[in-house]
Amino acid sequence: MESKANARSWIIWGLATIFYLYELVLRVSPSVMTNDLMETFNATSTVLGILVSFYYYSYTILQLPCGIILDKLGPRNLVGVSAVLCIIGALLFASSDKIYIAQIGRFLIGAGSACAFVSCLQIAANSFPKKYFVILVGITNMMGTFGGLLGGFPIARSVNSIGWRSTTFVLSAIGFVIAVLIFAIIPKTQKKQEQENRSGESAISSVIALLKNNQVVLPSVISGLMYLTISVFAELWIVPFFMAKFEINNETASLASAVIFIGVAVGSIALAIFARRIKSYVKTIKFSAILTALSFLLLIFVSDNLYSSFVIVFVIGFLTGAQAINFTCAKNNAPEVPGTTVALSNCIVMLIGAIFQPLIGVLLDFFWTGIIGENGLRVYDAVCYRNAIIVIPASLVVAYLLSFFLKETIHLEHD
Repeated sequence: MESKANARSWIIWGLATIFYLYELVLRVSPSVMTNDLMETFNATSTVLGILVSFYYYSYTILQLPCGIILDKLGPRNLVGVSAVLCIIGALLFASSDKIYIAQIGRFLIGAGSACAFVSCLQIAANSFPKKYFVILVGITNMMGTFGGLLGGFPIARSVNSIGWRSTTFVLSAIGFVIAVLIFAIIPKTQKKQEQENRSGESAISSVIALLKNNQVVLPSVISGLMYLTISVFAELWIVPFFMAKFEINNETASLASAVIFIGVAVGSIALAIFARRIKSYVKTIKFSAILTALSFLLLIFVSDNLYSSFVIVFVIGFLTGAQAINFTCAKNNAPEVPGTTVALSNCIVMLIGAIFQPLIGVLLDFFWTGIIGENGLRVYDAVCYRNAIIVIPASLVVAYLLSFFLKETIHLEHD
């Protein structure tokens, strides 16, 4: 590995992060379309949760194949084809008049998005000094949160102006531009990396070895539990939660989504730097997990003011930024296959999100008080949401307890 990255590496990594930002917009956009989607498809919260989680099904399944391909071939063709899948998925989703067509669209968007985050981290691992990896993970996470930010209020405004279908068509057009740039700028082949020249261990045996390494699996599980604040709350249920709690419209409620993503953007960089300063990834993960849980409880049970709730949501997002550090812990324990390691970690993270997204919908239906709106759809009040999303802070407490079994890896980083 070169001690310094060249300009080409920065350009390739930068374009990969732009694609990651774009797929996050597609991923989170349904959070400001919940009422429109429920009305279009005459769906309950459970059906909506399942529809949105179709993204995670394909995303999770394809994580490991993407990681293995990246370790062997590099990002160009994989990222380019992935962008095309996102475009096709968005077009299907936007034109669907049947729920199963919309599900196929979300499934294709998830398939196209599968390599986005992994590609950014694989490029960072192969093209930059080891000690900067955690910072680059933080910056990548920040770019993703910008995608989440753009998928909040701006998309809500667009949905209210031109409708959810037209908005999604516009997003597919933006994806086309990104796909063209990927094929035009990222070189067809990358310089082979050291880990590609290792012994002829098969991909399957590599994955099995990673699964047997508890210091790869454990930070991945912790990461998934910490990421529930984003994968479950910010990406789907935060807008309807704020709408129910404060009786506001989706545009105003979408500001909460924007605030939490801004918090993650700031926290991803700040906490990565903080971890380097105190020379401990584990301590940073510990205090972030428990403080996020306490902040979440404060939001659910104590705060009754919209603006103070925005502040709490920012804090939750900021502390969630430490979640990305877990990827560094996992990668440091299996540095020979960074793409596959990060893919496995991300697979676990997204699998946890795929389980909990519809689970919240099921809990909402369970606690539903029987209220029907004028449009004939179920109305979920603030108490329903409080009872359902309490599983998130509970999961954060579990993440905190699991972090006591993490081994410190920061001392392994040197170039």
